[in-house]
Amino acid sequence: MNTSHIRVAAPLLAALSLLVFGCASPPEAEKKAADEAVSAARAAGAEKYAPSEFAAMSAAVKKAESEMSSKAYKEAKATYESVKAGAEQAVKAAAAGKAAAKAEAEKQAADLEGRWKDVQGKAAAAGKKLKADQKAAWDAAAKSLAEAFEAAKAALAADAAAAKEKLASISAALDKWEADLGALAAPKKDDKKPAAKK
Repeated sequence: MNTSHIRVAAPLLAALSLLVFGCASPPEAEKKAADEAVSAARAAGAEKYAPSEFAAMSAAVKKAESEMSSKAYKEAKATYESVKAGAEQAVKAAAAGKAAAKAEAEKQAADLEGRWKDVQGKAAAAGKKLKADQKAAWDAAAKSLAEAFEAAKAALAADAAAAKEKLASISAALDKWEADLGALAAPKKDDKKPAAKK
């Protein structure tokens, strides 16, 4: 064999063996970085506020774990890098989702407070028509709604989605009271005077 062939083949074989052995080890650094990014996405609330990004990230995690099990380390390395990028995107989307949910919940709270004041005005006007049991029920509901508003405002600072759930229950209670007060204010059939005959 010619020595020039050996000189060319030896570095080529060394580079090829480095490539083969370099890909034969698990991508631990990429896995660790991806795990940290996934933890950050969970902490940011991506599952709740960025569900599509969270689902894509979770699917990529499963794919990377499958590739690791199959010892397809080159593919797993690329997938873990994709997981990290997806998790970072999920964190950004969660922040935007939280801001949008908070703005929506704040608007909903303001609308409900306006309705609450209107219901309180109607109840005060209908106060003379309320029976003792209706008055007691109104007082209990008023206290309960005031507490629910406080709980919703407290939740709004920490978790807009939880605040929206609390506000939905307030809306249902206001719907009931608006209907009840409307029925109370409507004239009874007995109260209507018959039309004068000509």
